[in-house]
Parts: sequence; structure tokens; C-alpha cells
Amino acid sequence: MITIFFSARALEDKVESFREMAKKATLLFREDDGCLAYVFHQQIDDPRNYVLREQWRDETALNAHIKHLIEEFGPPKPGDQLPVAIMEMCESVDLKFYDEVI
Repeated sequence: MITIFFSARALEDKVESFREMAKKATLLFREDDGCLAYVFHQQIDDPRNYVLREQWRDETALNAHIKHLIEEFGPPKPGDQLPVAIMEMCESVDLKFYDEVI
């Protein structure tokens, strides 16, 4: 199982756009084969901050998800991992991948 933690701080004028993207992504990607969890959260006391926890059955499922992500939101810039359309809404992002310990 692969777990991903993604955090982002939306640009001040993109908070609602980011929220709409998060809703769309959640509805789309929860249906992907091998998706075990896909949950976005928006910080209550600072709505510019978002966190996503996603879990994938294996690397094959994650790779299929990444392909689907690019189909829906476009490609990343060279050297980036996330589509330009998402990155352009963010002041900052942090993306971490984790393996299950047990």
C-alpha cells in the first residue's frame, strides 16, 4: 500500500477555485481502481490551507491514477509532479510518499 500526503496553501484569490478542484478530484479519483482512500481537508481557521490523504493498493494503481490525474488536469511542468493547472492555484505545496510499515 502506498500513502500520499499532499498539503497546499492556495493563493488568496484561488481559495474557491482550489476547493472546487478538490471536490472534482475527490469524486473522480475515489472511483479509480486500487484507490483505498482519497480525502481532502480544508483547514477551518485558515481556509487557504488544504491537506489530502490518499492511499493506493500498489504502484500499478498509483501509476494509473497519475495518468488519470494528467488526463483531467493536464500535464505538469518539467521537473514538477503535479499538473500546472493545480500548481498555478497554490502559493506552496508539499507532496510526500509513504510505504506501510507493517
